[in-house]
Amino acid sequence: MIMKWVAVLLISLCTVGIEASPGDRSIWYQECTQICINRYNCSRTFGTFDWVRGDCFWCRYECMWETTEHFESNFGKVPQFHGKWPFLAIPLPFGFIIQEPASVIFSLLNLFTVYKMLQRFKRMKDLPNRTMWLIYAHVGMFTWISSTLFHMFDCDITEKMDYFGAYTFVLSAFYVSLVFTSPQLQYSLIGRRLIKLMQLLFIGVFLKHFKDMATHFDYGYNMFCCITFSLCATALYAHHLYRRKINLGSLQEPDILLMRLIIWANLATGLELLDFVPVFWIFDSHSLFHLATIPIPIWWADFLDITYDLDSTVDRKSTILKIA
Repeated sequence: MIMKWVAVLLISLCTVGIEASPGDRSIWYQECTQICINRYNCSRTFGTFDWVRGDCFWCRYECMWETTEHFESNFGKVPQFHGKWPFLAIPLPFGFIIQEPASVIFSLLNLFTVYKMLQRFKRMKDLPNRTMWLIYAHVGMFTWISSTLFHMFDCDITEKMDYFGAYTFVLSAFYVSLVFTSPQLQYSLIGRRLIKLMQLLFIGVFLKHFKDMATHFDYGYNMFCCITFSLCATALYAHHLYRRKINLGSLQEPDILLMRLIIWANLATGLELLDFVPVFWIFDSHSLFHLATIPIPIWWADFLDITYDLDSTVDRKSTILKIA
């Protein structure tokens, strides 16, 4: 049953971004946006920056809603446009627009909680692998800045920033899971060399992915990598908790926090499967996914803080080796 759910998740998420969008392919939308191109000298490709601000955006925005009305009256359904549902847009000064208000607000809140997590990491002077956690938090900052920009004005540049940011964050989380669940590697020469080898391997994987995506931006492949790395990290943490249960006889307070983290993160990802028409033309499944991830960085800081406090009463090295 679990494998069936995983298969459905992978197939569903890997098709996001590669499915045809009936709205932008319709004759109503194409004829309407052609008028925009002629009237305001807009670009003929929709991924350029001029389509996310000023007259070009608002003209296309009207085309989107007119096409939506045609679809609802003729087919009884709401179409997607360029891989997204229609959203109410909010005008900003200097001709800029917030295209997806809920996702922008929730991305900013994620940025805030990652920033708070970073500040707490900086105060944990004796945190094991502190540099790794600091880098992880900085990657998260970039990820949520990219997400905010993408949902504020969706064009080719911000879209690539969002996808690369998400990939880098997930890859970093996978590396963190490997190091965290194998603390014994830090206390032998062979283990430290293995960590160095893993770092080089992860850098190589990232550079190859960046090169492949720069050559051909494959949405499905990028999402497949993200989901695969997330599932691998989940498996590592689940095995870590299982070992803790066997070695200690019961799960301790840090283990309960870690379990909450992993379950919540996977349930949040599952929200992406819902894919419904936005409620009030503002809240869609993707924005709810961003809403659900807001507390996760704070929980990571809580988890590490509590783990540190538990270990501070005894010799840290022997405790870590015992737990592993």
